[in-house]
Amino acid sequence: MEKGFRLVMQMNGFNIYNNEDNIVSYENNAGIFRLLVEDEDIEVFESNINAGKSIICQPYESKDAINVLIILEGKLFYTNERKYVEAGSRITFKNLKETHHLSVIEKTKLIMIRNSKHFTSQASRTDKVYDLIHQIQEKDNYTEDHCNNTGNLAVQIATMMKLSETQIENILHAGKIHDVGKLEIPEDILNKPNKLTSEEYELIKKHSQYGYDIVMKETNDLSLAKIVLDHHERLDGSGYPNGLKGDEVSIESRIMAVVDSFDAMISNRPYKKPISVHSALEDLRKHSGTWYDDQVVSILTDIINFTVNSSNLDTKKP
Repeated sequence: MEKGFRLVMQMNGFNIYNNEDNIVSYENNAGIFRLLVEDEDIEVFESNINAGKSIICQPYESKDAINVLIILEGKLFYTNERKYVEAGSRITFKNLKETHHLSVIEKTKLIMIRNSKHFTSQASRTDKVYDLIHQIQEKDNYTEDHCNNTGNLAVQIATMMKLSETQIENILHAGKIHDVGKLEIPEDILNKPNKLTSEEYELIKKHSQYGYDIVMKETNDLSLAKIVLDHHERLDGSGYPNGLKGDEVSIESRIMAVVDSFDAMISNRPYKKPISVHSALEDLRKHSGTWYDDQVVSILTDIINFTVNSSNLDTKKP
C-alpha cells in the first residue's frame, strides 16, 4: 500500500484481511512499518527494521497501557541491561518510569500489540527524518553511515544517562540527521583526498548552520534543529558556529559532539585513515572536560568496551 494512504477497516463482526491489507504503511531507510489493526483502544503493527537502527520504549506510550513486542526474526541489544534479545522472545512494558532502548543488531521483524494509539504520529515524524536521510545517502554514502552510527550511539548514551523521554527521542532523530547540512557542501570538497584549504574548511564549518536551516524548513522542529546547529560546539568555547561555552551547550549537543568525533576518528575517509577504537577513546579522554563532557565520554567508553569485549573483535581497528 502506498505510504500515507489510509485504509478504513471494519472491526465489528468476523473479518479476514489479506497480507497486503494494511491500514497505513511507511517505508524508509529504517525499514517497513505496517499498521495491521486499529480500533478504539488497540493497535497492532508489524515492523521490519534494518540493522543499525534503534527502538525506544517510552513512558508516555506506556501510561496505563500494555505494550507487547513479539520478536519474530533478528537480534536486538537491550541497552539498559546490556544483554541481547533474539527471535522467539517476547517483551512487555507498561507504566515505564524511564526510556528503554533496543539497538537492532540484525535485521529484525516484530509484531507490536498495544492498547494505546501512537503508531501514526510516531511513524510520520520518523518518516520526515528518513526523507532527509535518503537525501544524505544520495549525496554521500559515508555521511549516511556516519549519521546512523552516531545516532545509535547517542541514544544509547542518553538512555544510560536517564534523560527525559523527550530528550531521548530528539537525540534519536537529530543524531540521524546531524550532518544534513553537508547536502549544501560541494562533493569535491566533502571528498577531497588531501588537506582542505582554510577557505574550504570555513565552508565545511557552515554545514551546522545549513543543517539547522534545512531541518527547520523540512520539519519546523526547533528541538531537532538546535541539536544539529550545536553539535560542533565545545565546552571551552572553541567550537562552531557560535562559540558556545559550558552550560550554553545543551546535554543533547554535548552527547552529539562526543559520538560525532568518535565515529569520525574510527572511520575511513578519502583524506585520512581510521585510527583504532582505543586511540579514539584516548583522544576523547584527553579533551574530556575542555572540549567534551566528562560523563558522556565515560559512558561512551563503557558502551564501546562492553561491545568490543562481548564480540572479542575490534572491527574498526586498522
